[in-house]
Amino acid sequence: AFSRFCEEHLGLLWRASLTEKIVNQYLDERTFQHIEATHAVLHPDQRISEDIRVLTTTALSFILMLVNSALSIVAFAGVLWAISPLLFLVSLAYAACGSIFTFFLGRKLIALSSQQSDREADFRSELLHLRAHAEPIVVLRLERNFRHRLINRLQELVGNTRRMIAVHRNLAFFTGNYNYLIQIIPALVVAPLFIHGKAEFGIISQSALAFTILVNAFSLVVSQFPSLSNFAAVTARLSALADATEKAHDHNDDTLEIIEDNTRLRFENVTFYARGQEIPLIQNFS
Repeated sequence: AFSRFCEEHLGLLWRASLTEKIVNQYLDERTFQHIEATHAVLHPDQRISEDIRVLTTTALSFILMLVNSALSIVAFAGVLWAISPLLFLVSLAYAACGSIFTFFLGRKLIALSSQQSDREADFRSELLHLRAHAEPIVVLRLERNFRHRLINRLQELVGNTRRMIAVHRNLAFFTGNYNYLIQIIPALVVAPLFIHGKAEFGIISQSALAFTILVNAFSLVVSQFPSLSNFAAVTARLSALADATEKAHDHNDDTLEIIEDNTRLRFENVTFYARGQEIPLIQNFS
């Protein structure tokens, strides 16, 4: 209970600190406006609010898993080596092959997880837009248009989810067989020693236990690949946001000069463009 409390509390502190840092960078020098105008990244709001939470909580969980795996390796590597050096080498090779196959089977999940976040954000933003502009939509009779847009967003979301489900299915087939063979391999390696009278019968069960713990410690990629792929996706998304923020700071041309004055509001030589249009709506407005 205390371990879980510490993990959650550290995750909360990390999320609050990282979010505050990103928000400050996002608002400095009108960076948010530059990112929105250039479409440097999609849904920066979702990346700040949701991806940072996933990043911090998942990173802490992986750190604890790595510590536990390291302790298990230290505790049982010597036991397995004393029973059979060959079985120890088999555990290394088996875990390495399993990790490689898992990566090739599930590498698509990284891109799909990132796309899933965008699809979810697209669908949610349409619903928020519908709620925020309810009265104009009713007056202009735009319900059919918004229904079409919402259904399209939903279909894109469902299509991406189906692709993720298919990858998870392939991973489940492989990891199921992978975990089943862990119980068989020690007996195949140690049984000849027992048959030739070089080991007692209890050695077989001891080797099976040590082999299972050791392979599981080496097989974090196999057992945690869905979480790892999601972690990689949110890391890439936040890295893209950080790069876009840095570029916005470097290329801020300050074409709009703002001078604060509490007694008046004045515009001088301002030209307005519709988004994506080259013809100005208003030119040299003062």
